[in-house]
Amino acid sequence: MSAPTSIPRGSKSARGSRNGVDRLSSLSDDLLHHVMSFLPMPEVVRTSLLSPRWRNLWCSTPFIRIDSQDFVDKRKLENFGDCLLLLHDCTTSLDEARISAQWVNDTKCSVWIRHAIMHKVRLLHISGSLSLDRTVIFPSRHLETIRLQSVMLKHGLFRPLNYDCPVLEHLELEWCGFCDCEEISSRSLKVLHISDCQLTSSLLICARNLTHLSILDTEIGGIVTRDLSCLVTASISLIPKYFHHKYTVLDRHLHLLDGLSHATTLELHAPLHERTFEGALQTCPMFSNLTSLVLGDWCMTADLYPLHRILQCSDKLKELTLKLEMDECTTCKLLLPIRRASPSGSGSYPCIERIKIYCQKDHPRVDELVQALAQTACNAKISVEQPRSMLTKSSFAKLICY
Repeated sequence: MSAPTSIPRGSKSARGSRNGVDRLSSLSDDLLHHVMSFLPMPEVVRTSLLSPRWRNLWCSTPFIRIDSQDFVDKRKLENFGDCLLLLHDCTTSLDEARISAQWVNDTKCSVWIRHAIMHKVRLLHISGSLSLDRTVIFPSRHLETIRLQSVMLKHGLFRPLNYDCPVLEHLELEWCGFCDCEEISSRSLKVLHISDCQLTSSLLICARNLTHLSILDTEIGGIVTRDLSCLVTASISLIPKYFHHKYTVLDRHLHLLDGLSHATTLELHAPLHERTFEGALQTCPMFSNLTSLVLGDWCMTADLYPLHRILQCSDKLKELTLKLEMDECTTCKLLLPIRRASPSGSGSYPCIERIKIYCQKDHPRVDELVQALAQTACNAKISVEQPRSMLTKSSFAKLICY
């Protein structure tokens, strides 16, 4: 039997296996951390068993993730979270910290959050059935983005965000509940996204450097916007509250649109008879920068007053889009009408260049709407289209043929 052929000293095989170090392990720490970022955190920790090169590599990852989906036992989840934060290199700044704790109590989760902030985390993502208060967040000059999902926000939580996080620019709240009146007034905040939240109290938004605002499918108690002088785009989609009463007073909603007057692009969606926007129009300022406007069913009252009112306040508007899905709130329909002055004529809107109406083919009021807009926006090109979501099988077949 012939002796095995020796590997030349300068060959690739020799270089790849020299001193027992594989090619992957010869990569820099930054590249290996990037590779590890695609793994669940328990697997990241287990890489310490691969070789001496990997033994402490996980301790310096620029991310930590504690996810209840990686465990079937609450005790193991808590032990893992404690050890992960205790053994992680305290000199390493964190780009990202994600904590998804469905079974962990609020106190334990608060400790984890504070530990992440101590590690100079820049992106903090918290989700789970948790209740957070002002003691969770303490001063940070590194925290740039916060995402909260399925969290109950207790009184005072926003105070440290407003005053103690000077570089916070991005705040997302999804499926959250607000326990008390709150104020979002961070001077550094640029993007605010509130989606599918329950707000039974009032919320004041007065972040002067905010450029993008979205409040989507949220049950509101009362929202006031103020001093949003840098605002560029805003999108608000409201769902009616289930506890409307026929004597409901809308004073809390009268200033919803006040801070949106600087926006260049604005979307306002709500079902017909939902009166939040209509009530806010009573004190509506001039939209001096608005060039693109998207409206929903709420503006389709019998006299089209909300539509004409907001157009009268938008003297630079160039593109108007109406998305009419025939959504109607039967509860709001039973409420007493809003007291308002009679419309002082529909006016004329010569700056509007294009009007798009998206509605079902058999919408009962589309002809009336087109006629009203044709008389007042004489320079606009008006088109009526059926949204793709509303296409029938026959119309879809025609679309394919063309």
